[in-house]
Amino acid sequence: MSDTAQRIQLWTRDLGSCLHATLATVLLHDGHDPVTVLGAPWEFRRRPGAWTSEEYYFLSEPDSLAQRLALYHPFESTWHRGGDDGLDELRDALAAGVLPIAAVDNFYLPFRPAFHDVHAAHLLVVYRITSSEVFVSDAQPPAFQGAIPVSDFLASWGSPNPPDDADVFFSASPSGRRWLRTRMRGPVPEPDLDWLGRVIRDNVARYRRESTAGIQTGVAGLRRYLDELCALTPGTDAAAEALSELYVISWNIQAQTGLHAEFLRQQGKKWEILELAEAAAGVDAVAHGWTGVRMTGAHARVWERHRFDELRRHSTELVRRLDAALEQLELAADVLSRSA
Repeated sequence: MSDTAQRIQLWTRDLGSCLHATLATVLLHDGHDPVTVLGAPWEFRRRPGAWTSEEYYFLSEPDSLAQRLALYHPFESTWHRGGDDGLDELRDALAAGVLPIAAVDNFYLPFRPAFHDVHAAHLLVVYRITSSEVFVSDAQPPAFQGAIPVSDFLASWGSPNPPDDADVFFSASPSGRRWLRTRMRGPVPEPDLDWLGRVIRDNVARYRRESTAGIQTGVAGLRRYLDELCALTPGTDAAAEALSELYVISWNIQAQTGLHAEFLRQQGKKWEILELAEAAAGVDAVAHGWTGVRMTGAHARVWERHRFDELRRHSTELVRRLDAALEQLELAADVLSRSA
């Protein structure tokens, strides 16, 4: 195993997708804690109709994906598209000490269960390239780190990712030889009590604000979105489209929520503040509350089990847990103000 591979950690979480896993891999390689960088922010944002069928979808402006996921750190990313000499671009990035994150199709990856079976958009990290092999790191189960033939990588990286009935959620989204370049563009903040208090209050404030500029945000935006879902007419094309969107966009919202809970637990242990641990448990309950909403929607979409009464029940419980978690976070922020 190369020195580079030895410095790469396979990092993932049960509720996470390849988006957080690959960014965490890069952050760890560059000496940063992904739980702090990616776990500090917490929000709900949705722009109706603005989603793509990729495992790594997260609402952000062009070339601001990392910035949106790391609101409190100077972490940034830019999308690039490799041409005929695309591997040379990746080689150049590696030579500059950058780990490229490649958009791929699971259908062509020999180590994925979907190999030659299911088309689905995915991300992985490239850490070495030879004349015949590309060395990749993919923490999503089943975790893999090692070499695959150049031909397989190029097929996956350049795949049209056609529509696939076996995965209606993450197919129909071409890889297009895209790759993500990331960097920390400045000094990272000191995670002291003042910083932590500001982060918590800022997150709560975003959840308390009303939706603006065509984007559904915060508690009000989430309630409106869930009400719209529960009002769908079962069996219609509009319902199928909306339920597909739900499954895609909520994955990384759920992942961020779970990671924020881990961030709060980490900070609670560090500072020995009980209210942070209690807030972490509340946020963790929200993260797992998303499971009922996502899975009910997915079952309705794939198996036409249009149980919108069940979706309403899970949605009501999700919002209840969110309201409770926000109250716990406000209490924790008050304690931090007195402790700082």
